Amino acid sequence: EGMEERVLVDDDSTIDVRPPLLQDPAYYDDFDTIDWLRDSTRDRKLRSKVDRQNASKHVRIMRKLSQAFYAVQAWIIVALIGLLTGLLAAAIDVGVDWFTDIRFGWCKANFWQSSQVCCREFADEEDGEQFCPKYQQWSQLFGVDAVSKGGYALNYFFYILISIIFASMAALFVKAFARWAAGSGIPETKTILGGFVIRGFASPNTLLVKCIGLIFSVSSGLNLGKEGPLVHVGVCCAELFSKLFSKYRLNEAKKRELFSAAAAAGVSVAFGAPIGGVLFSLEEVSYYFPHKTLWRSFFCAAVAAVTLMYMNPFHTGKLVIFQVQYTHTWVTIELIPFLLLAIIGGLIGSFFIKLNIKMCHYRKTSWLQKYPIQEVMFIAALTSLISYLNPYMRGNSGEIIGSLFDECDPGEKTLLCNPDYKVVLWLLMGGVMRFTLTIFTFGTKVPAGLFIPSLAIGASFGRALGIGMSMLQQAYPDSFLFYECNQASECFTPGVYALVGAAASLAGFTRMTVSLVVIIFELTGELSYILPIIIAVMVSKWVADAFGREGIYDMHILLNGYPFLENKREYRFTSTAYEVMGQEPIDFLPVEGNTISSLNSKLREEKRFTGYPVVNSDQSMQLVGFISRIELRQALDQFKEMGSSEDDTPCFFRQQDINEFSLRSQSTRVFGKKKLLQDMRPWMDETPVQVQPTTDTNLIFDMFKKLGLRYVLVVDRGDNQDINEFSLRSQSTRVFGKKKLLQDMRPWMDETPVQVQPTTDTNLIFDMFKKLGLRYVLVVDRGSTNFKLNSS
Repeated sequence: EGMEERVLVDDDSTIDVRPPLLQDPAYYDDFDTIDWLRDSTRDRKLRSKVDRQNASKHVRIMRKLSQAFYAVQAWIIVALIGLLTGLLAAAIDVGVDWFTDIRFGWCKANFWQSSQVCCREFADEEDGEQFCPKYQQWSQLFGVDAVSKGGYALNYFFYILISIIFASMAALFVKAFARWAAGSGIPETKTILGGFVIRGFASPNTLLVKCIGLIFSVSSGLNLGKEGPLVHVGVCCAELFSKLFSKYRLNEAKKRELFSAAAAAGVSVAFGAPIGGVLFSLEEVSYYFPHKTLWRSFFCAAVAAVTLMYMNPFHTGKLVIFQVQYTHTWVTIELIPFLLLAIIGGLIGSFFIKLNIKMCHYRKTSWLQKYPIQEVMFIAALTSLISYLNPYMRGNSGEIIGSLFDECDPGEKTLLCNPDYKVVLWLLMGGVMRFTLTIFTFGTKVPAGLFIPSLAIGASFGRALGIGMSMLQQAYPDSFLFYECNQASECFTPGVYALVGAAASLAGFTRMTVSLVVIIFELTGELSYILPIIIAVMVSKWVADAFGREGIYDMHILLNGYPFLENKREYRFTSTAYEVMGQEPIDFLPVEGNTISSLNSKLREEKRFTGYPVVNSDQSMQLVGFISRIELRQALDQFKEMGSSEDDTPCFFRQQDINEFSLRSQSTRVFGKKKLLQDMRPWMDETPVQVQPTTDTNLIFDMFKKLGLRYVLVVDRGDNQDINEFSLRSQSTRVFGKKKLLQDMRPWMDETPVQVQPTTDTNLIFDMFKKLGLRYVLVVDRGSTNFKLNSS
């Protein structure tokens, strides 16, 4: 395969027909859309080929083994994806933990250990972490007491300096080595799963830069997280392992099944939530998600989660990041503050999207785009300058969120467990500052996720409200509002409000629903408050949808101009195919009279169209097929590589024309020299989907959305003016002035039936019945109806 194939008409023929076998028939150019139907058909043919081979009864065992190996390839790849994603996530967690602590100091005994590991033996002592003798702050390096003013200022300085260095390193890696490593990668992943091709997005180089840059960007203290980018890391792992088998290497549609599983694995290791990861892939990013992909995604997410748990990067031996256990259940009166948190989450999510998109648009169109590293350094300096002053913004964001979720133990002496109005003020200011800084941070040229910042914003507001409710109950214990508390000294748990606020905030940012509830449950391990979380998520989404239905990732897809057709939204059109199609004359290719020179000239001179209908002649204009501009370019390039690119070499699109040219050539042999011709059929779609000009646009939209089409041809088969002609005849033959009656049957007739060619693959017709809900499909041979298929 892939070698030149010569087909001679006979021994004395003067024709050398060269239909080259494509080396990579599934190749697509960068920023191109894939042909789901073509790739699906190619996979079915490959599967049939495997089933037919080794059909001899003497080699039935080899046949069974071959079929089994073909079937198990997907499981091998998803297992490897989960394994590598878990290992990389563990490495990133360890790196972030250590580099984050570097901003404050280092472990004198073992500098490669984080403060948590370094001071583990002192953790049970009171304030053991703060006065751990093995851990040294930067001020102590210069012999200055950390609690003195000079020590505070010196630690403050190193905190800002190291934050700027880490942030600039992340931006430098992205700019110098892999531009696609910037951001979370979820908008691009969603676009790719929708059928778009972005070369380099999932390359090994991008994977390496993403992991290294993510460690530096998160450790710098910028308001971003590592959880979203882990989805991108999983997709890069899927691209890497898809090259193991041609089944996926040469089929972009099949490869996207691996990407869906990889996205589930990314969320699984991000939050320790394998079930939530599968639901996230289904609800948020995947375009095509069959049942087999659901099961493989779950297996991939489970492998990734088990790998992460075995690596134990959090040194807890558990997969849950923020494990909480609440001793008090919720009471009815708390539904009011829960609803308030849901409304706040929806509002801040909606406002964040609008403001962040405006900032990103300004960044793309202004002078800022020329200075990505300097911009990141400035934002890092501003963030560290503000964050160090607030105890609920200073440290690792994940640890801060965990402390906000926690329930206070009796006698605990932390600020959160002995709150006053200053603590509430710190929390509110922290939430506002995080919100503001994240607007400018998300979208910069560093690896950056949005899950953790949005959770931290909602948790800050929620904890503040929870503390306020607790203070209110303690001040007025006999109020009728608190009759369910039964005079309990602590009726409300502020950590619960932080949990509900975090879920509501993330719902407002991303518009996630079911997957978010499951992720929060797996993230915390807390089931008793699942109902308030569900209510908060739903109300937050409703409030946010009132200001715009697109989440943050959808808006970034629109901002970047990616071609993405949302298959989960309902669209309504009142137009027909003729009204929405372009009205300018299109270019076409006749089946005869084409040479390599004329086709090259057409590609050079006419660049408006992405493809060309192939017609019988410019007089009849009967459709023969369709060839896209990209595939025509690939065919001509391959002819050139094979040494068959003489300018006058004829190119044909039908077998009939090849045979006729062969007969003519035999009667005009020139000194016995064989003439070359090129068979263009391997690159032409001989069975394009066709509709009438009057076809409803909603049906065409469903074709694109449910069948994954790249194009639909609008073919006019005549306008049928029978009623008008009958009216004219009746006027000239009126009998005794009596008017003739006629019946218009058009209201009962389907004027735009779906049509296919006789050579159309039955699998495509089956998909039409299954996904479009058709009752019948007409099989039409170049304009004449042969027969009808009925779904019954």
